[in-house]
Amino acid sequence: MRKKILVPTDFSTNALYAARYACQIAKQNDYDIHLFHCYTTSTATDAENSTQLKADVLMQELKDQLAKDFPTIAIESECVSRFLTDVLPEYAVAPTFVLIVMGTTGVGKGKSVIWGSNTSFITSNSKIPVIAIPSGAETFSANHTAILTNFKAEEIETLNNYINYVSPIKNLDIIHIYRDNKKEKDVKQQLTDWTFNIKQLSDIETINIVAQPIQNDNVHLDTVPEVINHIIDTNNYEMILVTKTRKSFFERIFSTSVSREITLQLHKPTFFDNI
Repeated sequence: MRKKILVPTDFSTNALYAARYACQIAKQNDYDIHLFHCYTTSTATDAENSTQLKADVLMQELKDQLAKDFPTIAIESECVSRFLTDVLPEYAVAPTFVLIVMGTTGVGKGKSVIWGSNTSFITSNSKIPVIAIPSGAETFSANHTAILTNFKAEEIETLNNYINYVSPIKNLDIIHIYRDNKKEKDVKQQLTDWTFNIKQLSDIETINIVAQPIQNDNVHLDTVPEVINHIIDTNNYEMILVTKTRKSFFERIFSTSVSREITLQLHKPTFFDNI
Protein backbone atom coordinates (compact mmCIF):
# COMPACT_ATOMS: atom_id res chain seq x y z
CA MET A 1 0.00 0.00 0.00
CA ARG A 2 1.30 3.43 -0.97
CA LYS A 3 1.84 5.80 1.94
CA LYS A 4 0.06 9.14 1.78
CA ILE A 5 0.19 12.59 3.31
CA LEU A 6 -3.24 14.00 4.11
CA VAL A 7 -3.47 17.70 3.29
CA PRO A 8 -6.64 19.48 4.48
CA THR A 9 -7.36 22.59 2.47
CA ASP A 10 -9.81 25.48 2.53
CA PHE A 11 -8.20 26.92 -0.64
CA SER A 12 -6.66 29.82 1.30
CA THR A 13 -3.16 31.12 0.62
CA ASN A 14 -1.81 29.46 3.76
CA ALA A 15 -3.40 26.15 2.71
CA LEU A 16 -1.53 26.42 -0.60
CA TYR A 17 1.74 26.94 1.27
CA ALA A 18 0.98 23.83 3.32
CA ALA A 19 0.15 21.79 0.20
CA ARG A 20 3.40 22.77 -1.49
CA TYR A 21 5.30 21.98 1.70
CA ALA A 22 3.62 18.56 1.85
CA CYS A 23 4.53 17.85 -1.77
CA GLN A 24 8.20 18.43 -1.02
CA ILE A 25 8.06 15.93 1.86
CA ALA A 26 6.20 13.49 -0.38
CA LYS A 27 8.81 13.82 -3.11
CA GLN A 28 11.64 13.16 -0.67
CA ASN A 29 9.95 10.09 0.86
CA ASP A 30 8.08 8.67 -2.17
CA TYR A 31 4.65 9.39 -0.66
CA ASP A 32 1.39 10.23 -2.39
CA ILE A 33 -0.68 13.34 -1.62
CA HIS A 34 -4.36 13.26 -0.64
CA LEU A 35 -6.03 16.69 -0.72
CA PHE A 36 -9.06 16.92 1.55
CA HIS A 37 -11.75 19.60 1.78
CA CYS A 38 -14.88 19.87 3.89
CA TYR A 39 -17.66 21.97 2.38
CA THR A 40 -18.36 25.32 3.95
CA THR A 41 -20.99 27.93 3.16
CA SER A 42 -18.52 29.66 0.86
CA THR A 43 -17.59 26.56 -1.16
CA ALA A 44 -20.84 24.57 -1.22
CA THR A 45 -22.48 26.84 -3.79
CA ASP A 46 -22.48 26.14 -7.51
CA ALA A 47 -19.55 27.60 -9.39
CA GLU A 48 -20.29 30.45 -11.77
CA ASN A 49 -21.60 29.20 -15.14
CA SER A 50 -21.16 25.59 -14.03
CA THR A 51 -23.16 22.74 -12.57
CA GLN A 52 -20.20 21.82 -10.38
CA LEU A 53 -19.84 22.87 -6.79
CA LYS A 54 -17.40 25.69 -6.22
CA ALA A 55 -15.33 23.39 -3.97
CA ASP A 56 -14.90 20.85 -6.78
CA VAL A 57 -13.74 23.54 -9.18
CA LEU A 58 -11.28 24.98 -6.64
CA MET A 59 -10.00 21.50 -5.82
CA GLN A 60 -9.31 20.72 -9.46
CA GLU A 61 -7.48 24.02 -9.86
CA LEU A 62 -5.33 23.20 -6.82
CA LYS A 63 -4.57 19.71 -8.12
CA ASP A 64 -3.61 21.07 -11.53
CA GLN A 65 -1.32 23.68 -9.98
CA LEU A 66 0.44 21.15 -7.75
CA ALA A 67 0.70 18.56 -10.54
CA LYS A 68 2.41 21.14 -12.74
CA ASP A 69 4.99 21.93 -10.05
CA PHE A 70 5.38 18.35 -8.79
CA PRO A 71 4.76 16.10 -11.82
CA THR A 72 6.24 12.95 -10.24
CA ILE A 73 3.86 12.92 -7.26
CA ALA A 74 0.52 11.10 -7.37
CA ILE A 75 -2.15 13.53 -6.16
CA GLU A 76 -5.72 12.54 -5.33
CA SER A 77 -8.48 14.64 -3.83
CA GLU A 78 -11.75 14.43 -1.94
CA CYS A 79 -14.49 16.87 -0.95
CA VAL A 80 -17.02 15.96 1.73
CA SER A 81 -19.99 17.74 3.27
CA ARG A 82 -18.98 17.60 6.92
CA PHE A 83 -17.12 19.64 9.49
CA LEU A 84 -13.36 19.10 9.34
CA THR A 85 -13.07 18.64 13.10
CA ASP A 86 -15.79 15.96 13.03
CA VAL A 87 -14.35 13.81 10.28
CA LEU A 88 -10.58 14.20 10.26
CA PRO A 89 -9.53 12.51 13.54
CA GLU A 90 -11.25 9.26 12.52
CA TYR A 91 -10.41 9.55 8.83
CA ALA A 92 -6.69 10.25 9.14
CA VAL A 93 -5.35 6.96 10.45
CA ALA A 94 -2.42 4.63 9.77
CA PRO A 95 -1.44 2.80 7.68
CA THR A 96 -3.25 4.71 4.92
CA PHE A 97 -1.84 8.06 6.04
CA VAL A 98 1.53 8.75 7.66
CA LEU A 99 1.17 12.51 8.23
CA ILE A 100 -1.23 15.41 8.21
CA VAL A 101 0.20 18.65 6.83
CA MET A 102 -2.01 21.71 7.24
CA GLY A 103 -1.81 25.48 7.48
CA THR A 104 -2.12 27.32 10.76
CA THR A 105 -4.45 29.99 9.41
CA GLY A 106 -7.32 29.75 6.97
CA VAL A 107 -9.75 32.00 5.19
CA GLY A 108 -10.78 33.58 8.49
CA LYS A 109 -8.02 36.16 8.96
CA GLY A 110 -7.13 37.72 12.26
CA LYS A 111 -7.86 34.62 14.32
CA SER A 112 -5.59 32.81 16.73
CA VAL A 113 -2.72 31.17 14.87
CA ILE A 114 -3.00 27.80 16.57
CA TRP A 115 -5.30 27.84 19.53
CA GLY A 116 -8.95 28.38 18.68
CA SER A 117 -8.49 27.12 15.12
CA ASN A 118 -9.10 23.85 13.31
CA THR A 119 -5.37 23.20 13.45
CA SER A 120 -5.46 23.31 17.23
CA PHE A 121 -8.18 20.68 17.38
CA ILE A 122 -6.50 18.42 14.84
CA THR A 123 -3.10 18.51 16.54
CA SER A 124 -4.76 17.55 19.82
CA ASN A 125 -6.98 14.76 18.48
CA SER A 126 -5.16 13.27 15.49
CA LYS A 127 -3.96 9.68 15.70
CA ILE A 128 -1.03 10.41 13.37
CA PRO A 129 1.64 13.16 13.43
CA VAL A 130 0.65 16.64 12.29
CA ILE A 131 2.92 19.26 10.76
CA ALA A 132 1.49 22.76 11.19
CA ILE A 133 2.66 25.24 8.55
CA PRO A 134 2.59 28.99 9.24
CA SER A 135 1.76 31.37 6.43
CA GLY A 136 4.64 31.89 4.02
CA ALA A 137 6.55 28.72 4.93
CA GLU A 138 6.40 26.78 1.68
CA THR A 139 9.99 25.56 1.38
CA PHE A 140 10.79 22.37 3.27
CA SER A 141 14.22 22.10 4.91
CA ALA A 142 15.55 20.05 7.81
CA ASN A 143 19.02 21.47 8.30
CA HIS A 144 18.29 23.21 11.62
CA THR A 145 15.74 21.55 13.90
CA ALA A 146 14.83 22.07 17.55
CA ILE A 147 12.99 20.04 20.16
CA LEU A 148 11.75 21.09 23.57
CA THR A 149 12.94 18.74 26.24
CA ASN A 150 11.76 17.86 29.68
CA PHE A 151 13.75 14.62 29.74
CA LYS A 152 10.80 12.38 28.80
CA ALA A 153 11.12 9.05 27.00
CA GLU A 154 8.45 10.17 24.51
CA GLU A 155 10.88 12.74 23.15
CA ILE A 156 13.10 9.97 21.77
CA GLU A 157 10.04 8.50 20.07
CA THR A 158 9.19 11.89 18.59
CA LEU A 159 12.69 12.26 17.16
CA ASN A 160 12.64 8.79 15.63
CA ASN A 161 9.14 9.28 14.21
CA TYR A 162 10.21 12.52 12.57
CA ILE A 163 13.34 10.88 11.14
CA ASN A 164 11.38 7.86 9.88
CA TYR A 165 8.41 9.71 8.41
CA VAL A 166 9.77 13.10 7.38
CA SER A 167 13.52 13.59 7.15
CA PRO A 168 16.94 12.90 8.68
CA ILE A 169 18.05 15.59 11.13
CA LYS A 170 21.41 17.21 10.48
CA ASN A 171 21.60 19.70 13.34
CA LEU A 172 19.40 19.45 16.42
CA ASP A 173 19.06 21.96 19.24
CA ILE A 174 17.68 20.60 22.51
CA ILE A 175 15.88 23.43 24.30
CA HIS A 176 15.37 23.29 28.05
CA ILE A 177 14.11 26.15 30.20
CA TYR A 178 14.52 26.01 33.97
CA ARG A 179 13.74 28.18 36.96
CA ASP A 180 16.65 30.18 38.29
CA ASN A 181 16.32 28.51 41.68
CA LYS A 182 17.62 25.28 40.17
CA LYS A 183 21.33 24.65 40.16
CA GLU A 184 22.79 25.42 36.74
CA LYS A 185 25.45 22.73 37.15
CA ASP A 186 22.83 20.05 37.81
CA VAL A 187 20.77 21.12 34.80
CA LYS A 188 23.76 21.01 32.47
CA GLN A 189 24.73 17.55 33.68
CA GLN A 190 21.17 16.34 33.14
CA LEU A 191 21.20 17.78 29.62
CA THR A 192 24.57 16.17 28.88
CA ASP A 193 23.24 12.78 29.97
CA TRP A 194 20.06 13.28 27.93
CA THR A 195 22.06 14.28 24.86
CA PHE A 196 24.06 11.07 25.18
CA ASN A 197 20.80 9.07 25.21
CA ILE A 198 19.54 10.84 22.10
CA LYS A 199 22.80 10.21 20.24
CA GLN A 200 22.60 6.51 21.12
CA LEU A 201 18.97 6.07 20.05
CA SER A 202 18.51 8.50 17.15
CA ASP A 203 20.37 9.05 13.89
CA ILE A 204 21.31 12.72 14.26
CA GLU A 205 24.54 14.29 13.02
CA THR A 206 25.11 17.06 15.58
CA ILE A 207 23.33 18.01 18.80
CA ASN A 208 23.53 21.36 20.57
CA ILE A 209 22.20 22.21 24.03
CA VAL A 210 20.22 25.41 24.57
CA ALA A 211 19.56 25.84 28.28
CA GLN A 212 18.26 29.09 29.71
CA PRO A 213 16.97 29.99 33.17
CA ILE A 214 13.89 32.05 33.85
CA GLN A 215 14.91 35.28 35.54
CA ASN A 216 12.08 36.39 37.76
CA ASP A 217 13.23 40.00 37.68
CA ASN A 218 13.40 40.17 33.87
CA VAL A 219 10.31 42.07 32.76
CA HIS A 220 11.02 41.42 29.08
CA LEU A 221 11.08 37.61 29.29
CA ASP A 222 8.86 36.91 32.25
CA THR A 223 7.34 33.56 31.30
CA VAL A 224 8.60 30.20 30.06
CA PRO A 225 6.61 30.42 26.80
CA GLU A 226 8.03 33.84 26.00
CA VAL A 227 11.58 32.68 26.59
CA ILE A 228 11.09 29.72 24.28
CA ASN A 229 9.43 31.86 21.64
CA HIS A 230 12.41 34.22 21.82
CA ILE A 231 14.88 31.34 21.42
CA ILE A 232 12.97 29.96 18.42
CA ASP A 233 12.88 33.31 16.66
CA THR A 234 16.51 34.15 17.46
CA ASN A 235 17.90 30.86 16.13
CA ASN A 236 15.68 30.77 13.04
CA TYR A 237 14.90 27.05 13.24
CA GLU A 238 13.42 25.35 10.19
CA MET A 239 11.36 22.85 12.19
CA ILE A 240 10.19 22.59 15.80
CA LEU A 241 9.40 19.16 17.27
CA VAL A 242 6.77 18.86 19.97
CA THR A 243 6.15 15.66 21.92
CA LYS A 244 2.70 14.56 22.96
CA THR A 245 3.44 15.24 26.60
CA ARG A 246 4.32 18.86 25.81
CA LYS A 247 1.10 19.94 24.09
CA SER A 248 -0.34 21.61 27.16
CA PHE A 249 2.91 23.55 27.40
CA PHE A 250 2.58 24.76 23.83
CA GLU A 251 -0.97 25.91 24.46
CA ARG A 252 0.50 28.65 26.63
CA ILE A 253 3.03 29.61 23.95
CA PHE A 254 0.27 30.40 21.48
CA SER A 255 -2.10 32.07 23.91
CA THR A 256 -2.23 35.65 25.11
CA SER A 257 0.25 36.62 27.79
CA VAL A 258 -1.72 37.82 30.81
CA SER A 259 1.12 40.01 32.02
CA ARG A 260 1.79 41.91 28.81
CA GLU A 261 -1.14 41.02 26.54
CA ILE A 262 1.14 39.72 23.83
CA THR A 263 -0.14 37.09 21.45
CA LEU A 264 2.68 34.69 20.74
CA GLN A 265 2.44 33.22 17.29
CA LEU A 266 3.80 30.17 15.56
CA HIS A 267 6.39 31.34 13.01
CA LYS A 268 8.04 28.02 12.14
CA PRO A 269 6.74 24.68 10.84
CA THR A 270 6.01 22.48 13.85
CA PHE A 271 5.84 18.68 14.02
CA PHE A 272 3.30 17.50 16.63
CA ASP A 273 3.84 13.83 17.39
CA ASN A 274 0.53 12.10 18.06
CA ILE A 275 1.49 8.45 17.85
